[in-house]
Amino acid sequence: MTKPLLKLTSCLMFAVSLSGVAASAQEWRGMARVGGKVVDDATGKPIDGVTVKAMLPQSGNRGPEEKSNGKGEWAIGGVASAMWAVDFIKEGYETRSISVPITEGGGRRPMEIRMKKKAAALPDANAEVKEKLVQAAAMMGNKQYAEARVIYEGLATKYPDVKQFRPLIARTYYGEGNKALAIEHLRKAAEQDPANVEVQLLLGNTLMEDGKAEEARKILASVDDTKVTDPTVYLNIGIALINDKKQAEAVTWFDKAIARFPEQPDAYYYRGISYLSAGKMAEAKADLEKYVTIAPVDAPELATAKKILESIK
Repeated sequence: MTKPLLKLTSCLMFAVSLSGVAASAQEWRGMARVGGKVVDDATGKPIDGVTVKAMLPQSGNRGPEEKSNGKGEWAIGGVASAMWAVDFIKEGYETRSISVPITEGGGRRPMEIRMKKKAAALPDANAEVKEKLVQAAAMMGNKQYAEARVIYEGLATKYPDVKQFRPLIARTYYGEGNKALAIEHLRKAAEQDPANVEVQLLLGNTLMEDGKAEEARKILASVDDTKVTDPTVYLNIGIALINDKKQAEAVTWFDKAIARFPEQPDAYYYRGISYLSAGKMAEAKADLEKYVTIAPVDAPELATAKKILESIK
């Protein structure tokens, strides 16, 4: 059972639940969904045929796989409410890997995923390397993580100056649920390519999932905010801080989310909860009113926000 974020000791008490309810270790299916659009990072044009692979670590990294349509639109549905790992894979593009809370009720707004084309100079232009990467990607799709890792490690040995292989090795360990080794390789990847924002974000989120919240916050805080394309990065940190009863620190991360994504409703909701827990009723009321104004009508936290507002004098 998810630990309540706060308790109101007046005549009304609410248990505020997080939007990432843990799914059964044996089952990934449910009624939750998430979707959005995948576009080329440079041109903003939609990308057709992107493989969208959702994996639930608690369920043996099982989950559905879909493809984007001609408009770049994609959707993952029929899954349990939980924190999911989602990969976006397309030949000629760098794979995007994100962690995203998917909840029943469809409260999350459509996500825009931007994918960068692989540099022409990278060794994937070499026919041999390209063939091996395609082979390894197919193995990853079939959950043959150890077999895929052998290929990635062989390429990393043969081309030691190429920076893209180590994050792929990390993904094989993550797929197996071995976050310790995934983190080890992501740390090395970050050292090898410190300007790679995707590696920094993946490392920070994996550390957060592994319970290393303090280290995760330091890494994510170092990321250039202008390079962050998904508010989930900030929301995950803030929610973890709320659970640690560090409301003042949590507000800082929700501030970042609101500054970067002002129309994202969840940031207002959780910042309002943080203010409420700190006794800042005026600030809490303003944020929760903003959330009620812009949240989708089927947002899972909408009813709770309205009840809290009724209790604030």
